[in-house]
Amino acid sequence: VKKFEDPNDNEDNRIIWDSEKVQKAVDSMILGYVIQHAPFYEGDINYRKGNTVYDYSELEISEIKKCASDIVYFANKYCHAMTDDGVRKITLWDFQEDMLRQYQENRWNVTVAARQIGKTICSGIFIAWYSLFNFDKNAMIMSNKGATTKEILMKTKHIYENLPFFLKPGIMKKDVMELRFDNGCRVIGQNTTKTGGISFTLHLLYLDEFAHIMASMVNPFYENVY
Repeated sequence: VKKFEDPNDNEDNRIIWDSEKVQKAVDSMILGYVIQHAPFYEGDINYRKGNTVYDYSELEISEIKKCASDIVYFANKYCHAMTDDGVRKITLWDFQEDMLRQYQENRWNVTVAARQIGKTICSGIFIAWYSLFNFDKNAMIMSNKGATTKEILMKTKHIYENLPFFLKPGIMKKDVMELRFDNGCRVIGQNTTKTGGISFTLHLLYLDEFAHIMASMVNPFYENVY
């Protein structure tokens, strides 16, 4: 392992990063160099470290504004998903664009969906978008099974990982069932139980496979989480 002498490093460690410096750091780490005070969470180049100081260009600021105001623009331009051919850029179907716009524009949404139409990836896009472009919001994912909850959260993480650095808020915590960002937003996964969601202040609640929750649990679960 080699040590890379970062020309931007200084005694108080306050480096101002930009897209060019970040790309140089990525390239150097891929080659095996160690970057002092790298802007990556736990050394993972796919995750931005919390509270990293970054100098945004005018183009980057313009893109952030476009993505924050239009989820379909964000999805079609910047989002990737795992396919049979590996990670590929997303091209939404018309009905998926309609779904995302419904999510963006309406507080209450119920989706009746067939299998294998990309509902889960659309949900991951929306949860990621909501968490990237808000401040101090809590999003919770629940499903009929814990494995399904983890799958949705994994897709949300995958959307984040493949974004350009300037679109990513910094990571403060990352584990199997939680993402916490330096913009104050959190994405939390929980198993569906009769006491699910208690003690949390929630701004976004996503219930997946709600039709398959056990009949004996539906009413107490929904009353508690609501």
